[in-house]
This record gives sequence, structure tokens and C-alpha cells, in this order.
Amino acid sequence: MGVYKILAVSDTHVPTIAQRLPEKIFEEALSCELIIHAGDIVSLETLGLLSSKKRTEAVRGNMDFPDLGSTLPISRVIQEGKWRIGITHGHIGKGRDTPERAASIFPHGSVDCVVFGHSHIQMQETKDGVLLFNPGSATAGRGGSGNSFGILELGDTLQARFVQLG
Repeated sequence: MGVYKILAVSDTHVPTIAQRLPEKIFEEALSCELIIHAGDIVSLETLGLLSSKKRTEAVRGNMDFPDLGSTLPISRVIQEGKWRIGITHGHIGKGRDTPERAASIFPHGSVDCVVFGHSHIQMQETKDGVLLFNPGSATAGRGGSGNSFGILELGDTLQARFVQLG
């Protein structure tokens, strides 16, 4: 099995925090099969722009404009090869922090990876056999990591890495 690459992004907040998406996202998307957006896209225009580049699977965040939010689910599960990936923003669910809330959305054993956002802070941790991955924010990073997005590499194993933005 070859490596299947997915671009994971969250909390882009265009046009409320940033005026446009960083160009590096589009450059990296060229070598990916799919884009996952874990919420707070904010506008239909931004979702349309991403979707015009690659198939895009997105979920609703807590800051999306009503016309966009009403069209997106709170969570979804996609199957890519043998891997099941849960996507949610992280602002809804049970738990004391964003990773716990994000993980709680998906029944135990139903996914191999959860991609989430909300905190704007990069995180990569395996818990109970599930990779929890927050790519950070592409436009408003917190926690000292700066702005970023992520790449998931699916093959015999599931790997994740961050891409730092300037």
C-alpha cells in the first residue's frame, strides 16, 4: 500500500481573523488526496475555495457564519483505505478539555484517528489506541507554536505531522 496524504486544517477564521488562507496550504494540497477542515472555516467562500482545489471534508465550528454552519455536520467519520477518521471541532462533547470533548463524540473503537481544532493549539497524542490530532490554527495559532496545519500519512501505519507557517 502506498502512502495516502491528507491535509488537515482547522480554525482558519477567514475573513474574521485573517483575510485569506496562507498560500502554503494550497501548495501542500497539490500532493494530498483530500483536505479535512475541523471547523471554524467561517465562510462559504473559504469552503468553496478549498473544495475547488481538492475533495474537502469539513465540520461545523462554533464561529462559522450561519449560512455555512447550517450546511455542515457537528462531526463525521470518513473511511480512507483501512483507516477511519473522525472529524469534529472540539467545542461540543463530554470532557474537561478540548481533546476529551473531541474524542467523546466517537464511540470507543469506531475510529482510528480524531482530527479536531477549537483550541488553536497543536496536539498529537495516542490515547486508547486512537490518534488525537489537532493541526493548530492556520491563521491564529496559540500556545507558542505559531500558525500551522497538518498532514496525515496513511499507509501501513497512520502518521501525522505539523507544517509550520511563517
